[in-house]
Amino acid sequence: MKWVCLFLCFFYAFSSKAKIPISIETDIYNYAQQVLGKESIETIEHFKHPHCLRDVVEFILVQKAIKLGGLELQYDFVLGDYDARNIRLIQHGLLLISFDSIWLNEASQYESDVYISEPVIRNGEFYAGIYVAPKRITELKPKLAQGISELSFVTSEAWHTDVKTLTELEPKNLVIEADWLVMAKMVSNGWVDAMLAPFKSALPFSYQGRNYHIQAIDGYKIALQDSRHFVVSKKHPLGKQTFDALQKGLKQLRQSGYIERAYRECGFLNPNVDTWQEIKPTQG
Repeated sequence: MKWVCLFLCFFYAFSSKAKIPISIETDIYNYAQQVLGKESIETIEHFKHPHCLRDVVEFILVQKAIKLGGLELQYDFVLGDYDARNIRLIQHGLLLISFDSIWLNEASQYESDVYISEPVIRNGEFYAGIYVAPKRITELKPKLAQGISELSFVTSEAWHTDVKTLTELEPKNLVIEADWLVMAKMVSNGWVDAMLAPFKSALPFSYQGRNYHIQAIDGYKIALQDSRHFVVSKKHPLGKQTFDALQKGLKQLRQSGYIERAYRECGFLNPNVDTWQEIKPTQG
C-alpha cells in the first residue's frame, strides 16, 4: 500500500490538471469554510470569527503564501483525523505539506526529510493560558503568586514544547496523557488541577463540550519558548518548488503585517492578555 500511495503521489504531482492530496482535520476544514464565507484565499483580510482558531488561520495562510510566491496548486482535501500521521507521510514524500504548523523543537527532528519554513509564530511570541475547572478558579488562582509549583498539570508527551516549558516551571506533578479530550475531562473533573491551552479571541477564555468545561485563570499566562513553522517534504516531486514559493509568500505576508494580524484577530496571539503576568522559571 505504501508504494501504491507513493506512485499515486508522483502521478498527481506530474499531472498538470491533477489536484494535490492534502489531509486535514474535518472540523478545521469546516471551520475554515465558515471563516472564509464569501471571501477567497486571495481576498480574505480579517479573522475575527468565533470559529477562527490557529489551525484555521494556518489552513488559509499556507495557501495564500504559496499563491503569493508564484505557484498555483489545486488541492484535494482528504478529511479525517490525521494529526499523528501527517509528519510520517511528509517524511516519506506521500504528503507534500502540512497545513498545520509545528514547533521547531519537533520539526528539527525531521530536517533530513523536510524543508522548514521561516517561523510563522516567533520564539516566545505565543502565550498559553492556565486552564482549570471554572468552580476551582477561586481556589487555585492564589497559588499562582509564586509560580505553578503548587498545581498539578496534565499534558501530552507528543507536545515537546509544552512538556519542556512545564518541566522548567516545576509543577507539583506532571501527568502525561495522549488525548486532548481526556485531558480536558481530567481537569474539568478536578482529577488534575490544570492544563495549558491557547486563548480564544474573546473573554471568558474557556473550552466546553460533552462532559467537560475548562476556563483560563485570568491574570496569568505562560510563554512557550519555541517557534512554529510549516514543513514541506523533500521527497515529494513538488517539494522544492512548493517550499520556495512558500518562503517567498511568507516573507511578503510578514512584511505587510498580515501574519501577526491574522493570529491576533483569531485570538492565538491575544491582545486581551498583553498586561497579564507571565509565569517564568524560578531563578537560581
